[in-house]
Amino acid sequence: MNPLGSAKCVGRLLMALTAIASILLIASCGSSSFVPKPNSEGFNNSNLKGTYVLSISGTDFHPSSNTGSFFAIVGTIIADGNGNITGGTVDINDANLGGTGVFLAQPVGRSRYNITPDGRGIGTLPTAKGNFGLVFVLTSNGHGLITRFDPFGSGSGTLDLQGSASQSSLGSLAFSLSGSDSSGNPLGTVGAFTLDSSGTVTSGTQDFNDNGSSAASGLTGLPLTGGSLVLASGGTSGTAVLTTSSSFASLGFDVWVIDSTHLKFIETDNAATGNALSGDAFTQQTSFTAGQLVFTISGADLNGGPFAAGGYVTTTADGSLSNGIEDYDDVGNAVLGHAFTGGCATFTAGRCQLDLTGFTYTNSSFAAYPSSGGVLLLENDSNALALSQGAALAQTPTSFPAPAGYGLNLSGANANGEVDDIAQFNASTATTNNMTGELDENDLTMPCPDPASGCSFLFGTYSTPASGRGSIIASVPGSLTGGLTLEYYVVDGSTFLFVEVDQAQLAVGTFQAQSASESGGAAQSHIAIVHPAVRAHGALRGK
Repeated sequence: MNPLGSAKCVGRLLMALTAIASILLIASCGSSSFVPKPNSEGFNNSNLKGTYVLSISGTDFHPSSNTGSFFAIVGTIIADGNGNITGGTVDINDANLGGTGVFLAQPVGRSRYNITPDGRGIGTLPTAKGNFGLVFVLTSNGHGLITRFDPFGSGSGTLDLQGSASQSSLGSLAFSLSGSDSSGNPLGTVGAFTLDSSGTVTSGTQDFNDNGSSAASGLTGLPLTGGSLVLASGGTSGTAVLTTSSSFASLGFDVWVIDSTHLKFIETDNAATGNALSGDAFTQQTSFTAGQLVFTISGADLNGGPFAAGGYVTTTADGSLSNGIEDYDDVGNAVLGHAFTGGCATFTAGRCQLDLTGFTYTNSSFAAYPSSGGVLLLENDSNALALSQGAALAQTPTSFPAPAGYGLNLSGANANGEVDDIAQFNASTATTNNMTGELDENDLTMPCPDPASGCSFLFGTYSTPASGRGSIIASVPGSLTGGLTLEYYVVDGSTFLFVEVDQAQLAVGTFQAQSASESGGAAQSHIAIVHPAVRAHGALRGK
């Protein structure tokens, strides 16, 4: 397999995964003429009703220059349960849209949506800065997975029924944000802070990784020297400032509340900093949850090649790790069942400096912040990888319930650049050919046609998980690569993480159990699935 283009090119385009060169394309999008009937899980338009927090990040494509830039959209949409989006407000951070690239409080116009019985939906997000196509899959009335689905960009994210929070309920929060710096290079940051009753930051720590520069550049374990997070009067939105002594100084954000334990951030100060960041904040925890953790991370190796990994490890409350198993794919070269160990060199104020032995090729170090959304991870060394980011979640039940329906979201890269998938499948109790469904795919400017009927039929076999880890081999005839090879990790019996481990595509993602009768967002909304994506169209072709 040929390597990617120059490390300089890929390093600027990649936060999580870029693209893979010289790949045999098994089938082109839309090549299958068979239009399957959606699985029946009892969903319809009435399952999307209320005000939802929408969060999407990925790659925006500029046709005249044939280049891409990081984009993020965070805000609210209002659905009436009858197939109509009646309003909402979103913030957009997208350098390709001109000016400073930041467009705040954009009204959402009226549009239609349609949800099929399997929970998959299609709609449009109309704003003054453009109309963004959307496909999504609901897992309940209160939660869904979503991708951008139009010829001008691709990205992944979530839909969550909005609640509210009081200022005094926020307390201490840990956060994970990703995007790009002022030069368009990949940028990631994690940290934690404590607020007083008025929303002033009283203490905290923040770590950065800027295009592979972290600890050696003095960007790790930085005290927060100031800042705030102040909610609006209704407790559904707010603003935040985080200040360190680093070159990033003060960063400003809009904040959108899902509830008092889960907030969405989008950077709003591009005119001053030129950065573009978005992500999540969760209630901070001061120790690991003892037992088994499952994790996914993604990023770039030292040569700028794309990298994704997942696995499980046993931990104590103070972060001493044992019996770790890692599955990773580096530039299409997959290694399964790789053993590693590790532990916290220091654990102070809810921050762990996590050193891993035997991880990937050698040893790796991460800044780790335990939270109600998992242990938030950001690489801060220069040993085996340049930049990787993700989360580790406490594992409870290790089963894969069947028969059942599941919604899936995948974000990664293939020969065309960024790829984002939304899918639904039903799992049966058979031992072979035990999953069938449909998948909608956007291969950066190449969304598969007729998403209401599914980009392609999905069929394959999942293995029963052992130690909470299993595999999926699925054919997807209408997708760019023709199929998926996944290693998955059970979080709690209804939520699953996965990493793609084949030569045709690199990706991380999640699939989650569906319930059309469930009224709330459930625990599925309170997990950290990092979708850091800064990739340009045509990078593999030497553009």
